[in-house]
Amino acid sequence: MTSNTPTPGGLEARPPDKRPERTPAEIEADIERTRARLAGTVDAIADRVKPANVARRGVESAKAQVVDEQGNLRTERVAIIGVGLAAAFGLLVWRRSR
Repeated sequence: MTSNTPTPGGLEARPPDKRPERTPAEIEADIERTRARLAGTVDAIADRVKPANVARRGVESAKAQVVDEQGNLRTERVAIIGVGLAAAFGLLVWRRSR
């Protein structure tokens, strides 16, 4: 029999790590580091989904579509958006008149 025993899901059962015993202080320090790392992750996720930040990113994304890096208007994109909006408005008016 080998040290790694195959199991039905393709996972292998492994013997426990042969690490030296840790002191309670080392375990507590490890737990505290993990807790701090998780707190930072939770804070980053909360910041990412905060409605104000989501809205700001949406505005920045929309602005990037019609303004180049120098702040100049991308007239070809504005024209395409204008045509699309006019077509949508025309379709809406046409549907309501029927």
